[in-house]
Amino acid sequence: MNGTVTYQQAACAPTQPRKDPTLEELNAAQKLRRAEAASAAAAQAPKVKTQPAGTLPAPAASSRFHCDGRRYCSQMTSCEEAKYFLDHCPTVKMDGDGDGVPCEDQWCGAR
Repeated sequence: MNGTVTYQQAACAPTQPRKDPTLEELNAAQKLRRAEAASAAAAQAPKVKTQPAGTLPAPAASSRFHCDGRRYCSQMTSCEEAKYFLDHCPTVKMDGDGDGVPCEDQWCGAR
């Protein structure tokens, strides 16, 4: 310009008008980003046994315990019962530190 050399950071404007993405394209791209983020987070998270929503695992044939809706250590009567519930029943709240040992203060702690 006027005898000086100038440089521009961006590429020259295209000769064709820019096509803005449609709402469907934006939604699909966002869905893909979320799925990639979820799979990356799942790959880094510790592995935990999960049950499909609304299903209960089949109890052992010889077990004297069964999933009956109890969730807390205060509702248990032994360490054996607490371990059964932790291993077989969904949504229990008996392993606060996540070490696989339920009810450490009430039933299964070192004595």
